[in-house]
Amino acid sequence: MTLVEVPLNVSGFWIPVKGSSYLDTGSLGASLTLHPPAVFRVSRGSDPPSINGVYLEDYHQISEYLRARGVTIYGSSPVPLGAGSAISGAIAIALAYTYLSLTEGEDSPSTHRAGVLAHKIELDTRGGLGDVICQLTGGGLLLRRRAGPPGYGEAVRVPVEEDVEVSLGLLSRRLTTKEMLERYWSTFIRAGYKAYSDFLRRPSLHTFLEVARRFSAEVGFLTSEIALKLDKALAPLSERVLGYFIKKSLVVVVHEPGLGGDVRDRLMNELCYYVATPFRLAREGVRLVRT
Repeated sequence: MTLVEVPLNVSGFWIPVKGSSYLDTGSLGASLTLHPPAVFRVSRGSDPPSINGVYLEDYHQISEYLRARGVTIYGSSPVPLGAGSAISGAIAIALAYTYLSLTEGEDSPSTHRAGVLAHKIELDTRGGLGDVICQLTGGGLLLRRRAGPPGYGEAVRVPVEEDVEVSLGLLSRRLTTKEMLERYWSTFIRAGYKAYSDFLRRPSLHTFLEVARRFSAEVGFLTSEIALKLDKALAPLSERVLGYFIKKSLVVVVHEPGLGGDVRDRLMNELCYYVATPFRLAREGVRLVRT
C-alpha cells in the first residue's frame, strides 16, 4: 500500500497570474506549509476520490481514469476541503502521483512531472493557483517568485528562526476558491503587489504575519467585526501570540509552542466552530510511504 503525505499550505498574500498556458499561470506570494499533513491512501476500488469520508464525484478526468482501472485514493486531513489550507492541492498531488505510478510503472515519479500534472489538476478544478509548488517544496515559510508548477514556477524557502506552532480556526462563512477568485481578482492584484513588495524588503516570519494581516483586511477576509472579536479572544495570550491573519474562512494564529489548547478554547468561545491545533511548520514537502 502507498501513502501520499502532503503538507497543508496557507497563503498569507498573493498576486494571481494568468499566463498563456497552465505552465505560467499561478500566483506570486508567500505561504506557510504545515504539519501534520493530509494523508492519502492509494487503494484498489472504483469509488471517487474522497477526503474525510466525503466522496468527490466527477472530480477530474484523471480521477475518472483511475476509477475506470480500479484505483482510487482515500484521504484524511485535519482541516476540511474548501477552508483555505490547500486540501485541493493535496488531492491534486495525490492523484498525479497515483496516475504516473499506474501509467508509467514508476514507484516514485519525479517531483517535476508529478508537480506539472498536479498543478494542471489544481487549475482545472479551480482549487487554487500556487499551492502545489509550495506543498511539493516544503520548508515552513515559502516565497513564490515565479508562477507555475515545478520547473516553470519557483518557490524558495525563507529562513524562520522562531520556534512556533500554528492553530487553524474555521469560521461559519464559506467561500469557494472559484467564488473568491471571481469576486476579488482585481483586489488581490492591488493589495497583493503592496504586500509582496513589502515582504521582499524584509523577508521574515514577522514581516509575513504583518503584511498577511493587512492583506486579509484589505481584501475583505478580516472585517472590523471579526478583528475586534479576534483581538478580544487573544488579548490574554498576546505576549505569546506572534500574529494572525485570515485566508477565506480560515483563521490562522501563529503562537509559541504549547499554547494551542488555550488558543483553541478562546477562538471557540468567540467566533470559530472548529479549531485544529497544534501545527508545526513543515520542513519537508511531499512524502511517499510504502507500507
